[in-house]
Amino acid sequence: METNEIKDLALRAVDAVMAMGVSPRTAWEEHSNVFDPIETMHRTQGKRHLDIKLVNDFINDAADRLSRGEIGWQHYRRLKRGAQRLLEFHQTGKMEWSLPGKVSKFRLNEYYEKIIIDFLNASNYHPNTRGDVVWVSRKYFAWLIGEGYNDLVNVGASEIQNFIAHCSHHMTTGSIHNAKLYLKRLYRYLADTGLSGNNYEQLLSFKVVRGSRIFPAASPNDVATILDQTDRLTPVGKRDYAIILLGAVTGLRAIDITRLKLSDIDWHRGEIKLVQMKTGVSLALPLTCDVGEAIQDYILNGRQLTESEEIFLRDHRPYQGFKNACSIGNMYDVYRKKAGLPRDAFDGNGFHSLRRELGKNLVTTQIPISTVAEILGDEKIDSVKKYIALDSIHLKECALPFEGIEPKGGADDE
Repeated sequence: METNEIKDLALRAVDAVMAMGVSPRTAWEEHSNVFDPIETMHRTQGKRHLDIKLVNDFINDAADRLSRGEIGWQHYRRLKRGAQRLLEFHQTGKMEWSLPGKVSKFRLNEYYEKIIIDFLNASNYHPNTRGDVVWVSRKYFAWLIGEGYNDLVNVGASEIQNFIAHCSHHMTTGSIHNAKLYLKRLYRYLADTGLSGNNYEQLLSFKVVRGSRIFPAASPNDVATILDQTDRLTPVGKRDYAIILLGAVTGLRAIDITRLKLSDIDWHRGEIKLVQMKTGVSLALPLTCDVGEAIQDYILNGRQLTESEEIFLRDHRPYQGFKNACSIGNMYDVYRKKAGLPRDAFDGNGFHSLRRELGKNLVTTQIPISTVAEILGDEKIDSVKKYIALDSIHLKECALPFEGIEPKGGADDE
């Protein structure tokens, strides 16, 4: 009979880890190094059931040992990952494969750590937003500690202003905009819970003008060259070819491709139906013959037999779907490199450039912006207007002639 006691939870967690495809030896090593020590912490504290704070104490202690050089980086990651797995199993009753998260460089005291945990528990942020909220909150609290404020008792408007001024010296306008936005939400929570006497709504409502860059679209020749680098005789090559072709033809974001399930494809009607991760909006796309054949080839001749619902799987155990868009982005960059195409950080030539190419082509053929937004699944028209800047053909038609305003100067005017 199952119980909710920490000892029984730890044993069932071992079974769940092995069910993910992890070897029994590795699973029991995790029990010995992580689950059992956490269980001991609970027992010494007189707690029979899992306490989230104690698990976080275990992670923080591991971080302290890392900083003192007592353990290495890899061991620290294993300890943190195991603790997070136990929490996941406690909260959901199951485990899914996930990559270890990044360790924050902003070390906080227990007071501020608790505020962040309670703040997140009281909120319902989208997973993408949640990471940004945590980053800004940790950065702000770490700055306060550096300024000598170990709590919020004497923190007021001047400290908030000084923090934003501090950010302005090393952050872009877009990052400052986000920092101000999430700081505003944080102070709403602090005011509602009595941790701050003011929500500083007006102070944090100033407008930050964000600059925007025009990133390039992938050219058809580049896409063809990249696709030629995939070895379609291997399972990995079949998978990668289908993913890149799917991105180029449909414009789907990498995160939506990672989450695409077998049930999302209606083979009889020739449609792909999904709910987009970024917007939460449902989207129906035609399944073109080339894309359909590529996906079919991978499913029938390359995909591992597994209970995973995702179409595209990792190429090693456990055979489960990718957990984030970075996996696809990294894969695409590898093929770009094989094709001899340059790729620099933040140059806009990543996987998302396939979506920009589709958007540019739709705009170039003079399809209405509203229709382009529907095809790409964008909620806001403004999200599509950026593709107009890539339409060099029609932008030339907007250029004014110099008749009557000819520039003066030069050798002929001397």
